[in-house]
Amino acid sequence: MNASYTILSFQDKTQPESLPDQTLPSELREPYKAKMFKLLQLEGQRHPRIMEIRLLLYVLVLLDLSICCYSYQSDTLPSITDSQFIEECVKVHNNFRASVNPRASNMFHMTWDPDLAKTAKAWAKKCLFKHNIYLKKKGQAHPTFNPVGENLWTGSLSLFSATAAITSWQSEVKYYSYTNNACSKVCGHYTQVVWDNSYKVGCAVHFCPKVEGFGGTNAAHFICNYGPAGNYGRKPYQTGRACSNCPGDICSDNLCENPERKKIIYNSGWYPEWDKPACNQYCITILVLRPSLLLLTCVAVWLLMAQYPQITINE
Repeated sequence: MNASYTILSFQDKTQPESLPDQTLPSELREPYKAKMFKLLQLEGQRHPRIMEIRLLLYVLVLLDLSICCYSYQSDTLPSITDSQFIEECVKVHNNFRASVNPRASNMFHMTWDPDLAKTAKAWAKKCLFKHNIYLKKKGQAHPTFNPVGENLWTGSLSLFSATAAITSWQSEVKYYSYTNNACSKVCGHYTQVVWDNSYKVGCAVHFCPKVEGFGGTNAAHFICNYGPAGNYGRKPYQTGRACSNCPGDICSDNLCENPERKKIIYNSGWYPEWDKPACNQYCITILVLRPSLLLLTCVAVWLLMAQYPQITINE
């Protein structure tokens, strides 16, 4: 008999031949029929066990596929080295900075900082809906900036985009009074986005099955860090004609640009020392469950071959 499986294909060497036709001598016909009937009975007895093994193989395949789906959730989010992600984060910030009302006279153009992104990623991996406790500790959040600014956003994985998250911070402008330099509701995310001398930004997003301090599951946890930090004791920028208060800078799209500030150091060799490797659920899935399923599959095949040594494996 032939049986096709999702993983393997088997062929039984003891497949019975066709029943004899009338060309056989009469004295051989009856014994031959009896022999074939016995073989068919044996085949019927073996079918339940084969079906059990087939079912086991199907279950293992489904489990493996479900693990693939779980890992896919994490893999769909961009890394801190993804060029499109970097461009999006920087562009959206600069668009909001260039269009403040009232107009800013000293708003710096913002560029990417890989070390700030490392800090954002390291803290995002902890899946905590609270600010990084190392932002004000020298050398802990950045090799040169101290303190470091930070904005957080957490939401559904399917709804995440860097543009949507940053826009939600900027939308707090409706709660901010520039004249009084006061907030009617939370507006600190907005003031950090448009803080005049915060000229570096680094962002990261991480998939969290659960974020402590945030209701909901399977979330995208997005963090941006800023250098120098904003939100301290004054208005976020000075008003006036665009770039009129940036001596020596180039004015580009209402923002003050400077070659020194635009420099990006990609291989500083710095990493936050508090970012200790941790094995989260995704890590456990890859390092433990998938090898375990592979082992179970091998055991199932071995049991099948031990039970039915007459069955061969075909590609």
